[in-house]
Amino acid sequence: MKGFLSVPLLLLTLFQFIFTGTALAGDPAKLTGKVTDKKTGEALIGVTIVVQGTGKGAVTDVEGRYAFNMEPGTYTLDFKYMGYQTKSISDVIVKAGQPTSLDIIMDEPKSKELQEVVIRGSFKQETINALYAAQKNNAVVSDGISADLIKKSPDKNTGEVLKRVSGTSIQDNKFVVVRGLSERYNTTLMNNAQMPSTEPDKKAFSFDIIPSGLIDNITIYKTASPDLPGDFAGGAVKVSTKDFPDQRFLDLSLSTGYNTQTTFKDFYTAPPKGKYDFLGFDDGSRALPNAYKNAAKGNYTLLDDAEKIAIAKQFPNTYSSGKRNGKSRPRSACSSLWATPGR
Repeated sequence: MKGFLSVPLLLLTLFQFIFTGTALAGDPAKLTGKVTDKKTGEALIGVTIVVQGTGKGAVTDVEGRYAFNMEPGTYTLDFKYMGYQTKSISDVIVKAGQPTSLDIIMDEPKSKELQEVVIRGSFKQETINALYAAQKNNAVVSDGISADLIKKSPDKNTGEVLKRVSGTSIQDNKFVVVRGLSERYNTTLMNNAQMPSTEPDKKAFSFDIIPSGLIDNITIYKTASPDLPGDFAGGAVKVSTKDFPDQRFLDLSLSTGYNTQTTFKDFYTAPPKGKYDFLGFDDGSRALPNAYKNAAKGNYTLLDDAEKIAIAKQFPNTYSSGKRNGKSRPRSACSSLWATPGR
């Protein structure tokens, strides 16, 4: 088994070296993110982002997003917008070869007087504040999970991600159950578009078809509101996917498992044991005798008994069992019957 596992591990290391090395050599460090209003959750257009100590900066686009290249290091960023409090984010670590995402929520000043107020925060806190602010300002009861938390989990698809959301559970590893109500009482939206049922015989959506790497955030609405479909009693699961990737990427995953009752334990098997048995392939040791193959090309049933017995004697006597580690090979009680052709 060690020899088998070394092949994918070698390929994994090779791919990681090729693609990671290429990214480090050809791609500069990149900082991206989105700026939204804390009260409404809407994107803010024209927010000025200034990197302290450098002459670099950026302005958000019509979707409230910004992106610019910079040298790897640790920076402090200032976000300035007319009518909003200036926000300064420290300890922003930018690494080479991979984009750093930093989403910001801007606060309106408590006073209408346009005086400069600087709010200081840390990079780690700002990355998950957007989801919390949306839940706080929602007029309905909701819960959810963001991409920052998903990246820290080993979940491969949305069905596994939803297990971590409060008040939800997963049935058959793909159907969501909200507040104890089965999948037929829930509805699914992806980027505000209602998704049809994936099952032919019932109203249900299979969440295991959406990879977790495509998710920006998931929000589960547990009470009705005018902007949501009215055909749910349990919850409305709203899945928001990521925009176009910030850089070229290749995701490789390797997983393994074992059974405590059988893995690395002795077991009985029928010889011969081929060298490719652990892969599920035969190495030719179980091939049929040539005499039988030649007879099968004609009409085996027309042969007389003596010819059939002669062909049968060419089959190896493998009707016995033995331990996998080869310490003992006890013969089975019926092996002697099969060892004598014609009986």
